[in-house]
Amino acid sequence: MRNRTAKPLGDILGELIKGMGLEGPLARGHVIATWEQIMSPQMKHHVEKCWVKGDRLFVRISSPAWRQELHLKRDDWRQRLNKELGADTIREIVFR
Repeated sequence: MRNRTAKPLGDILGELIKGMGLEGPLARGHVIATWEQIMSPQMKHHVEKCWVKGDRLFVRISSPAWRQELHLKRDDWRQRLNKELGADTIREIVFR
């Protein structure tokens, strides 16, 4: 007779995601979605693209002045992003 112990749905979904190799893409998507939530409306106007590679978030900025301003405060932005993520997921933010 089988042991039919119920598993929490979160555990089952976690196993399924891991088994399908989707952990990385989902994690990257979560970082980008969180970044988009914490950006100011003015920033959103100047961000052309953002992507995650490893533990680095890359953000392409259309304005050199905004890029410089964001670059100077990149550690503050990184800390804020990681706080929202609930973990030290991003080691560096690179503004290009």
